[in-house]
Amino acid sequence: MFLRISLFCAAAAALSCVPYPGEPPVETGSTIIQGSFAPLDAGAYELASLHFQVKAYGGEAARQVADLSEELYNRIMVDTNLFSFRPRGLYQLVVYADQSEYRRKTGQPDWSGAATVGNAIYAYPGPHLKRTLAHEMTHLIFYEYMGFMNLDHRWVSEGLAVYEENQAAEGSGSSGIFSDLRGRLRQQPFPMEQFIHLVPATERERTVSSWYAQAESMVRFMIERGGKIGFSQFLAALRESRSFDQAVAEGYPGVWRSLADLEAAWRRSL
Repeated sequence: MFLRISLFCAAAAALSCVPYPGEPPVETGSTIIQGSFAPLDAGAYELASLHFQVKAYGGEAARQVADLSEELYNRIMVDTNLFSFRPRGLYQLVVYADQSEYRRKTGQPDWSGAATVGNAIYAYPGPHLKRTLAHEMTHLIFYEYMGFMNLDHRWVSEGLAVYEENQAAEGSGSSGIFSDLRGRLRQQPFPMEQFIHLVPATERERTVSSWYAQAESMVRFMIERGGKIGFSQFLAALRESRSFDQAVAEGYPGVWRSLADLEAAWRRSL
């Protein structure tokens, strides 16, 4: 099992967040370092699919979550071209009955839609569930594929997770996030050096943060403009501890020679 590590920003004012009127919408998760949560009540149903061990109340609920999760998993594999990747075991999905049980047994705040511990995702049903699973599942796959945690890779992981979340939202008829931030991003993107090392303290601010908007936009550009094969080669190079410059050059030969080349091309596309 691997650990997701939360990073804390040294200068919150530099994150270019905008005020949100009232409470933010349900988010996709909270980062948990260690521990476990209370299980479902007695009589819960357990179902194993190709990549997931699902626990929920009732066989039909478990089957629906398993089918949805496999659909999202396949999309992530297509978008990243990581078909050769084989997880070490089944990812665990625990689906509580509702938000009340989720909060009572996990201790998470109102805005949390899911929480991740090791290779397990704890969530509850609702309109947010599809994009919640897409986001958290992407993190599980990314860090297991990498085999280690490099804090400089945070923008790639978050950008890919939010990209998949957006894909799930669009597929369910919901509008993608960041529509209100695209103009701000075009006017004042983060310089790359600052962008790599300056990240939000939590994912709560994701829907109103220019940092997340830039991470998603850059990953989207790499996948949709540079190509999925190139993106998989870029990830493979990072896994081999290549620098960002080397990973970009190896992933996209003849397209971009360095991270600076990629950044310049991305900025021109805005």
